[in-house]
Amino acid sequence: MNAHLSHSALSPSKNQISKRMEHAMFRARFLRASATAGALFLFAALAQPNEVRHLKLDEAVRLALAQNRSLRLARLKVEENEHKKDSARSDYYPVLTNESSILHISELQDLTIPQGSLGSPGGVPVPGQPTTIREGNNTFYSSGTQLTQPLTQLLRIHQENRVAAVEIATSRTELKAAENEVALQVHALYFGILVAQLQKHAAEQEASFATESLHENENDVHNGSALQVAALQSRAELLQGQQSVLTAELQIDDFTTDLNDLLGLPLDTKLDLDPDVASDFQTQPKDEYLKAAWDENPEIRAAQLTIEKARAGVAAAKTAYIPDVTAFARYSYQDGIPFFVRNFGTAGIHLSYTLWDFGKRKANVSERDTQLSEAEVNLERLKEKVAVEVERSYNKLERTKSMVNVAKQVAELREESERLASDQAKQGVVLTSDVRHATAATYKAKADLLQASLGYLLAYAELERAVGRTPGSGTP
Repeated sequence: MNAHLSHSALSPSKNQISKRMEHAMFRARFLRASATAGALFLFAALAQPNEVRHLKLDEAVRLALAQNRSLRLARLKVEENEHKKDSARSDYYPVLTNESSILHISELQDLTIPQGSLGSPGGVPVPGQPTTIREGNNTFYSSGTQLTQPLTQLLRIHQENRVAAVEIATSRTELKAAENEVALQVHALYFGILVAQLQKHAAEQEASFATESLHENENDVHNGSALQVAALQSRAELLQGQQSVLTAELQIDDFTTDLNDLLGLPLDTKLDLDPDVASDFQTQPKDEYLKAAWDENPEIRAAQLTIEKARAGVAAAKTAYIPDVTAFARYSYQDGIPFFVRNFGTAGIHLSYTLWDFGKRKANVSERDTQLSEAEVNLERLKEKVAVEVERSYNKLERTKSMVNVAKQVAELREESERLASDQAKQGVVLTSDVRHATAATYKAKADLLQASLGYLLAYAELERAVGRTPGSGTP
């Protein structure tokens, strides 16, 4: 009986087992539900559209200059040339080197001393018999540490350092040109998106007008007051309006993708561009722009640096006629070489000169002279090219300014026409489709005005780029 009670006390009851099973099942269901909820939350988070990024033009330019991948490569090129310059500068200083070797010789030269060759004091020959002495060992070791300082080579090293410095300046100039080009592309895409958005609104108004016109013409056809061709014409206009909307949407998507790539953003980033772009800049006379272009344009600056590099190349080529004189000091260790002490030092001057090379040095100098002439001619060509670009950009700026004035007048007339159409529609004089037509014409006029205004700003950005400045990087 006591044993039975003791066993019952130690063994769990059926209710306890049931409760434990229910608890385990509840816990398993809770874990499955939590995992499912977490997966659904993650899926919902991934399925959410990207947040819209609000951008102003100057912010977009700064973002592109900081994150554009091609500009990052250009900056790395500058860094590469700076390291190359450090390498060229180190050639001015002495170089400490070590040369060590282990050699094995199959046969050694023996030194044989004949009998009595050292004399015969007291009638006894020295040596008493022929003696053979081995010179050195079959395997010998040598090691030398040498300090060398170029002397006449410093003339050539100086020219090489000039070339390395020019390459740094050239890569920086190329970076500046790339920054100007990227900034101009940002302007073009930014303005293109704004224009396409307004064109989309205008196309939507045209489609709305076409829908209303179609409805009215179908009623007229049904009432017998119009021919079927009127309804067909309205339907064609509706389809054309819808096609214009789709075309504008496709253009917006393409421009947005290109701008995201230019800014270094994810390609699917949605952008909300601020249409309020500063346009209160003061233009200067054309001669001032041309003078500034010759001083600041990266292409002209790069051409000038190429001339400097070519001159250094000519000077370096002429140093080939100068002997190479090098001072050196060496400390050596050897083991196994006959007639040499184990440790010894040497110092001296080493001279090397090419006596005859079948005209190679002369040809190299002539080649460098020709490259210098090419660089000088290229500079003049680029000056003419930049002058043409400045002239074209300046004229485009003047023309687009006139286009803005005309587009502004057209937009004002369209707004007045829309107001009159709305008043007449309230009086029952004109149809609703006429009002929508006037509204669509107003939207199109506003789109044309914005396009002209942005064209004017783009022309100014092109002029800034032609001069050598980064468009949008500072106050106009």
